[in-house]
Amino acid sequence: MRLHVEERYASDSGALTKYVEKKVEALSRYFDRILKLDVILEVEGPIQRVQMMGYLVNHKVVKAKADTNDMYASIDQAVDKMQRQLVRYKERLRVSRKSGHPTPPPGRKASGGPSVEVVDDYVREPLTLDAAVRELERSDREFLVFFRADDDQPAVLFHRGDGSYGLVVPRR
Repeated sequence: MRLHVEERYASDSGALTKYVEKKVEALSRYFDRILKLDVILEVEGPIQRVQMMGYLVNHKVVKAKADTNDMYASIDQAVDKMQRQLVRYKERLRVSRKSGHPTPPPGRKASGGPSVEVVDDYVREPLTLDAAVRELERSDREFLVFFRADDDQPAVLFHRGDGSYGLVVPRR
């Protein structure tokens, strides 16, 4: 498993990074096919936030987030949430293999219309364009939907064929 820890605050020691490495190595006991794990450590005033994104086989992404007044407690809570999701996903895989029928992913169907599957449902804080580019580079996706920090309007950032980025900003 590849681990990427990003500290978004001024820090002199690597103690938190070592603590994260120690805690997340136990996750492979619950699900051994974790390809990559991104961990973001943030401090906003008294709030110590940890966000984890685990990239699993079959393009499955699991996320966990924890906010407390202590960074170590936030790390512990996020790892516990991630562990529960991994166990739940592994159980779904086991059941689908046993029955021979793959379990359908959670989705929603529009009434009377075509079947629409919600593949990613999350709320994020607004991002600057530079932060959105970094987020898109860190993920292995082709596009990123986000809210712009300057005017809180939705936008779509995507990879273009020539290696540059494109930005779609909807207007009314």
